[in-house]
Amino acid sequence: MIRRFVLAPATLALAAQVAGQERPPRRLTFGLISDIHPDVMPDGTKRVQAFVAAMKEARADFILQLGDFCWPHPRNQAFLDAWNAFGGPSYHVLGNHDMDGGYQRQQTASFYGMPGPHYAFQAGPVRGLVLDGNEPGGKAAGYKRFIGPAQAAWLEREMEQAAGPVLLFIHQPFDSDGNDCLENAAAIRALVERAQAAHPGRIVAVFSGHRHLDFQQVVNGVRHIQVNSAAYWWLDNPAAYRQTYPPEVHQKYPYLDHVAAYRDPLWALVTLDFAKGELVIQGRRSEWVGPDPWQRGQAEDSAQSLHPRLHPWISDRQEKIAI
Repeated sequence: MIRRFVLAPATLALAAQVAGQERPPRRLTFGLISDIHPDVMPDGTKRVQAFVAAMKEARADFILQLGDFCWPHPRNQAFLDAWNAFGGPSYHVLGNHDMDGGYQRQQTASFYGMPGPHYAFQAGPVRGLVLDGNEPGGKAAGYKRFIGPAQAAWLEREMEQAAGPVLLFIHQPFDSDGNDCLENAAAIRALVERAQAAHPGRIVAVFSGHRHLDFQQVVNGVRHIQVNSAAYWWLDNPAAYRQTYPPEVHQKYPYLDHVAAYRDPLWALVTLDFAKGELVIQGRRSEWVGPDPWQRGQAEDSAQSLHPRLHPWISDRQEKIAI
C-alpha cells in the first residue's frame, strides 16, 4: 500500500527557523536498518555491505541502525568496519541483544563509537533523539525494557527545546503496553504525546525495531513505525526448527535453525521532503529461506493477527495524515 505522511505547517516553519533561511532545505534522506543479528546469521557482514552500498548510491544524509547490531566482541570488528565504510554520519541504537555474553551497555556503546547509550544529533533542521530502552529498573524478569527517570527527563527537555522537527529512535517500542514493549511504555508515551500536543507536528515519528515485524500506527497523535528485521523471524516453537542452510553452516551458527530467515537483507530509505511536506519510506522486499513460519508451526498472536505484520519485507509508505 502506498501512503503519505504530511508534516504540519508549524513543523515546516520551525525547520525554516533552525536553517536560518526563509525556506527549509528541500529534503533529508536517511537509511534505517534493524536487528541484523550477525551472531545468529552467517551473512551479517554481507547484509551490512549491501545496505551501505545502497545508501551510498541513494546519497543518504545519514544511516542509523535500530539495535541488535552485534556483540562488542573482536570477531565482529569486520562487521563494524563494513558499517563504517559508509563514510558519512552514522548512528547506533542499543538493542537488548547487543549486551549478550555478559557485556555492559557502556562497553557496547564504546565499541560502536556512540557518545553514550542515549544521545541527540542534528541532521539539517531535524533533531534526532536516540533512546536507550535497556536501563536498570522495572519489575520484569529477563532483558531490561525500561527508561529511567534521568533519561526520561532528558527526553522531555530535548523535545521541549527542539528548534525544528524531531525524530525518535529506539530499539524496544512503546506504542503499546505489550510484553515486547518498554515496561514503562505508558509513561514514555505520555511524555511524547504531551510534547506533540504542546507543539503540534514537532514529533514527526518514532522508529523502533525489536519486534521483527512491519507495521505502523498512530497513538494519540504520535506516529510509531516498526522497522522489520534485516534478517529473520525468531521461532519460539521448538517443533518449528529447521535446517535450511548447509549442515556446516548450522554447525557454526547453532541458533540458525531457530529462525525463519529472509533471503535478502531488508532496510528502509526514508525521505523527509520539506518542499512537499511528506515523509516517504521506500522499503525492500525479499522471500523466506525455506518454509514460512506458519508452515513450520508459528502460532498466531493472541492479541492481534501476525499475518498483516509478519512477512519478509518492509512496506513502502506515503500516507497523508495531519501531525
